[in-house]
Parts: sequence; C-alpha cells; structure tokens
Amino acid sequence: MISLGQDGWQGIISADFTFENVRKAARELAAGLKPRATLVIGYDTRFLAEKFAAEIVKVLTAGCFGCYLAEREVPLPVLTWEVADRGAAGGVMVTGGSQPADHCGLKFIAGPGSGAEVRGIEHFEPRERYLKYIEASLDTEAIGRAKLKIVVDPLYGAGRGYLDLLLQRLGCQVEEIHEGRDVLFGGRIPAPTEENLTKLKDKVRENRAGLGLALSGAAGDFAVIDAAGRYFPASHFTGLGTDDAICARIVELAALKGLKTIA
Repeated sequence: MISLGQDGWQGIISADFTFENVRKAARELAAGLKPRATLVIGYDTRFLAEKFAAEIVKVLTAGCFGCYLAEREVPLPVLTWEVADRGAAGGVMVTGGSQPADHCGLKFIAGPGSGAEVRGIEHFEPRERYLKYIEASLDTEAIGRAKLKIVVDPLYGAGRGYLDLLLQRLGCQVEEIHEGRDVLFGGRIPAPTEENLTKLKDKVRENRAGLGLALSGAAGDFAVIDAAGRYFPASHFTGLGTDDAICARIVELAALKGLKTIA
C-alpha cells in the first residue's frame, strides 16, 4: 500500500519500497500529468536507486511521456535546477533523504512545463552545465587569489564529484573524504550532523584547512566546519539556502571577507 503526498513517498526497501510499489507510484504520478509531458528523473547513491529510477522511466515512457534520465547519481539541487532549466513538467528524485540506508523514496519536483517535448528516453550528464552555471555567479578571481584549503565530505552521497571539482576549478586546494559510493553510508545516516562529521573535523585540523564542507546523501543539506573545528549547520546561514551552490557562496564569502565571517 502506498500513499503519495505532495512531495512524494518513502518506505523501507524490500518491505514497502518495492519495484511493484514504485511502478504503482509512477502510474499514479502519470495520471496527474498532461499528455506527452516531459520529466527529469534522477537518483542518489542508495541501494538499487538507479534500478528504481529505470522502472519509473519504463512506466512513464509506456504512457507516452518523455524522460530525461541521469546517467549517474545526481544531487537533488542539481535535479531541481535541471527541471527548471529544461522547462520540464516536473522531476522525480529517487532518494531517502537523510533517512537510514534501508529507506528509499520518491521526491516530486514541480516544473514549468514550458520546454520542448522529448520522445522516449534521453540520458543526460548535468555536471558540466551545472558547474558552469554556478561559476558564472561567483567572484572566481577573488576565490582564486585567496588560495583556500578546504576539506569536502559528501558522506558517500550524490554530491561526490561536484563540490570538490567546483572548488578545485576555482583554485582551492581540496581534499575529499568519504567520496566513494557506499549504499550503507558508512553505517550512519547520511546527514551532516555534528556527530557524523568527526573525521571531517579531524581532517580540517590535520590539514590546517580553512574550511570543512559536508553534504547530505542527496546533497540537499550541508554543514560547515571552521578552522577551529566548530560546527555550523545549514540553518546558521539563514537566507543562503541548502545546496552545494550555497556552499560555493560561503567559500566566496570566506575569500572576500576572511574565514571568520562565516561564524
């Protein structure tokens, strides 16, 4: 039995979050769409997430909907940006958010529906387009001059290969930890809570880094560790948002005004 809310649905993998129930959810989603609408489908690093995404695409394309399907795991903020940038009718992210590793879910993202229609399936890799979009809004020269040393912790999640690459391109010295895919998230929930960032704190001190930046499993939440090892959750940065683009803004702030301004 599934119950789709406004934002989606979650369950325990193999108990209620099954392939059959995912197909039911996709059919329910399709019933509320305009004919031949186009959607963007993505997923995080959870167990079987890419397989669940493929099942959603099968249901939607069988119903004559078009789908952009991510080639690999993708951060939630990036998928949200893709939906808007492509003018899609909406998006579906296969993710359990910050729930334990045995949970998974579907998150629905509303879109403008003004873009060109796609027939069947078109695969996409959003990283280059997204990073260029972020870079265009930053003071890249100031960040480069600051020569910041930063440790990035994606917590084995979908943010791996995004924030670290962006910061390297901006001239920062970057070390990434927990960068592989681990469907068990190291045995912890994939949330950037202070108790989950012990290794990040240690690395910041060990490397004498100016910042430590951690992302949640779907990269929709973040936290900051300063040079003294102090922890700051996303809520500390009111008005800046909660994605890796906002982490880039924090780095820009540190480069322009000094690292103490983030505290």
